[in-house]
Amino acid sequence: MTAIEQYESELLDYATDRLLSVDGLRIIGTAPRKSGVISFLVDEIHPYDIGVILDKLGVAVRTGHHCTQPVMDKFGIPGTVRASLGIYNTKEDIDILLASIERALGMLR
Repeated sequence: MTAIEQYESELLDYATDRLLSVDGLRIIGTAPRKSGVISFLVDEIHPYDIGVILDKLGVAVRTGHHCTQPVMDKFGIPGTVRASLGIYNTKEDIDILLASIERALGMLR
């Protein structure tokens, strides 16, 4: 279990660094020692629009309120795109996610 936790933490750190390189991307939820989930927004682009394009590119993410609509309403967040990482993911998967986000943003901006 310790090895799994360490691996997922390394993936989360790698994904966080890579995603923060995207112009206009903001990660929602940056608590220390969080699980392998990254929720984000990009500029004023609706998360559903990004999610639909990522789906068409073969990248599985979730979009929406993720059972936190009252909190998101309070902070004026329309929802987020959420990528989940686990033992089955690799850094290559994260690189594909990043390239797909960049491609989606190229279509939406």
